[in-house]
Amino acid sequence: MLKHQIINLIQEKREGSYWDFKAEYHKDKAELLHDIICLSNNLLNQEAYLILGVADNGHILGITGDSNRKTQEELISFITGKKFAAGRHPKISLMTFEYEEKEIDVIIINPKGYVPYYLEKAETDQKSKKNKTVNAGSIYTRVEDKNTPIDSTASPLDTETLWKMHFGLYPTPIKRLQNYLLTPEKWMQNSTGYFYSESPEYIVYKNEDIEEKENYFNLVSPFYAYNQINSNTLYSYYEFKYHSTVLYGCRCISLDSGIYTTPVPEPGTINFNMHRDDTIYYRYFIEETMLYNIHLFMYKGDSMEEKFAMDKFVECVLVYKSDVEKELFENYILDNWDKVNQSINENNEHVFGTEHLSQLAKEDITKKVKSVKVLKDEFENFRKIIG
Repeated sequence: MLKHQIINLIQEKREGSYWDFKAEYHKDKAELLHDIICLSNNLLNQEAYLILGVADNGHILGITGDSNRKTQEELISFITGKKFAAGRHPKISLMTFEYEEKEIDVIIINPKGYVPYYLEKAETDQKSKKNKTVNAGSIYTRVEDKNTPIDSTASPLDTETLWKMHFGLYPTPIKRLQNYLLTPEKWMQNSTGYFYSESPEYIVYKNEDIEEKENYFNLVSPFYAYNQINSNTLYSYYEFKYHSTVLYGCRCISLDSGIYTTPVPEPGTINFNMHRDDTIYYRYFIEETMLYNIHLFMYKGDSMEEKFAMDKFVECVLVYKSDVEKELFENYILDNWDKVNQSINENNEHVFGTEHLSQLAKEDITKKVKSVKVLKDEFENFRKIIG
């Protein structure tokens, strides 16, 4: 799962607030220390990644043969050997995997809520000619894709935010939950759902009372279920709690007779006019929202069958980067309505598993599946146009 997440970050071809690309290992150890501290103090307070063997633009270079390459033991020894304030140092580990036939190293940095990390004793690499120094008392952080310069310190506002994190005042519980969902391997399963191993007060609870009250067992399969091998579905309702407070709740659906579970995506419509026949119905997620993070969280990757079912689901769902992108794309479809409508009508894809449905329901399901497949193709074209 983590490897898949790192590959997604690489494919973004840009750096971000909790990940940084390096073409090679640092020649100057002070620069390595500075990068690790900056990522440890990221303002999202989430697990961060120093990805080695990748250029700033996402080009894969690989790390094989790098004379400065380090093992996990060497990295841990390097960090624990530095004099951090209160004796607390970032928790780090090393992961190596092959991508595009080249080895990539990832230094995984877990803040564990102890931010801000800073030194009590300055550190300079005496063997380096760069003469860079990580200063004692300086608080470094990372804002978007920029580290605090090594000869500077974080702004007063960012420093205040880090200390609020330290005392448990920031981020809010719902924001922490959203971040925790991105590390599904840290959630432990119990009889009623899941709890987060590092903060057990965060709970995922399957609420069967709501399922029964709202008659979930009689809900019909949506159009995207008919893109699966088996169109049988089962609905459920999950609550995401902090202690006993429900922070978020959502309806989920198990597809392909229970092989793959995901939250029900948001409904979308594109109306050319007020007539039903001139409306495209589809489903979507928006990245970095609670619902999308739950979608990522629920994929376990335990079997090829689950991966296949997930892939078939994603074929029928659009994933936007933002509300703005959604609005722009829907306007793009309206501007190209005749072409899009023609593509839908000419789509000869056969939709399986509809034999038991009424003729009206069969036509509705078929049109929605064909429509979303055309929308997916147009979405690729749209992103190429806007760059």
